[in-house]
Amino acid sequence: MERGKLIADRYELIGRLGRGGMGEVWAARDRVLHREVALKLLDLDGLAQADLPRRFEREAVAAAQIVHPNVAALYDRGIHDDVLFLVMEKVDGQTLTARLQAESPFPLTRAVAVASGICAALEAAHRAQVIHYDIKPHNVILTGDGLVKVIDFGIAGFVQAAFTVARSSQLAPAGTPEFGAPEQFLTERGDERSDLYALGGMLFAMLAGRPPFAGHNSIAVVRRKLDEEAPHLDAFRPGLPPELTALVAELLERDPDRRPQSAQQVQQRLQALLTSCAAAEAPTAAMPPTPPTRLMDDASQRAPRPPSPKSWDHASTDETPFTADALMPRRFTNDLGIEFARIAEGTRPSHEAGPSDLAEDFARRDCAEVVVGVYAEQPGPHATPENPVYVSVQVFAFPDAATARDAHGYLGDGGGSWRLTIWSARDGGGLAPCPDEVRRSYRWRWSWRQYRYLAVALAYRADLPNDSSIEPWLAAAARRAAYSTGPKNHHGA
Repeated sequence: MERGKLIADRYELIGRLGRGGMGEVWAARDRVLHREVALKLLDLDGLAQADLPRRFEREAVAAAQIVHPNVAALYDRGIHDDVLFLVMEKVDGQTLTARLQAESPFPLTRAVAVASGICAALEAAHRAQVIHYDIKPHNVILTGDGLVKVIDFGIAGFVQAAFTVARSSQLAPAGTPEFGAPEQFLTERGDERSDLYALGGMLFAMLAGRPPFAGHNSIAVVRRKLDEEAPHLDAFRPGLPPELTALVAELLERDPDRRPQSAQQVQQRLQALLTSCAAAEAPTAAMPPTPPTRLMDDASQRAPRPPSPKSWDHASTDETPFTADALMPRRFTNDLGIEFARIAEGTRPSHEAGPSDLAEDFARRDCAEVVVGVYAEQPGPHATPENPVYVSVQVFAFPDAATARDAHGYLGDGGGSWRLTIWSARDGGGLAPCPDEVRRSYRWRWSWRQYRYLAVALAYRADLPNDSSIEPWLAAAARRAAYSTGPKNHHGA
């Protein structure tokens, strides 16, 4: 499809919003009702079935019955040039995937509030007898005014049913390996409790900074999910309310009969947790009242970051040399037990850190240079030496912590999202920007601010696969690379 094309003599394609395994999503203009919509074109090549339009119609009509503020509305459906399309409410905001990349783990209250919004959407959908089958961060949008919107109801179920009929000998499961319920990867289609399992996985990811299960590829993740019990949330983030860790553990039970049996039950428990969180955060009578703040902007509720190394001298002034050796480790080990070694480093002018508008923005914040390091995955029992992961790390130094915090917000809000230069090691030594193919490939970014320093790590693989199954591998590398950087001496301002 191309911009300007008219679908069903009504919807004019304006611009592509995304592309995935099931087709493309476009921003479109409804010429009849004069409004912008999101139009999803479903690519189901090889599934020429006589009853496909009927199945599509049934799923779409069912999804259209869900009317709820936490659900992106379905407006229309049809077939154009043998391509199935859905017309949905266009939701402006940021996916939960992008928000987790920018800031993770979430503060406690925010994580529970987002989970409650998702659960409210599931409660409305299940009441209409619609199961999502693919609840994951990419299908949740956080709007600018703080509303949680779940998208793609009815789509995953339809695609799963279509593939099941087309490949009668093998069920093609709906659901993402990191978040889909175990039964979806066996011989069962799943039910409402499968959506609740995925909700538990997302709540785990928001609070722990990673999904419950990780692995070398999708098959490894599913295998662990089928064979192992889910890890305990408090092993990754101690100090959470016992009621919350118990709820997450129940949602992640392998046996659907041992999970909460309805979204309504889960929502009641989430609402109770929100109430207790609000009570714990309320000022005491002896304290002067403070002006209300938006949940998304409340820095006091941010999740704790990893502790500073004991070797840092908190009493000294910040006289750290602006070099890779002073700011970056020579080696680090990520959460999957894989070791990375620094293979290239250097200091570059800030205008080489990204496109001109980003460089100008950082220059206005008195950041003239950036320290760059490139890390490569090392051989080991869990490594993939035939296709190693690389991490490009850039460290920015600003005049003070407030300026660094402002720059971090600029990146986290999408101002510089994914547009930073991705560095590689040059043959013969030194640094070189990666080719454009890396920017178009699947990669993972993690950023962390430590006082006046901002570290941004971008993980990628050499063969440039555009495959979300490697997400846990890349996320673990980028996350630990970012957290491992920082000054050896700082004054803590």
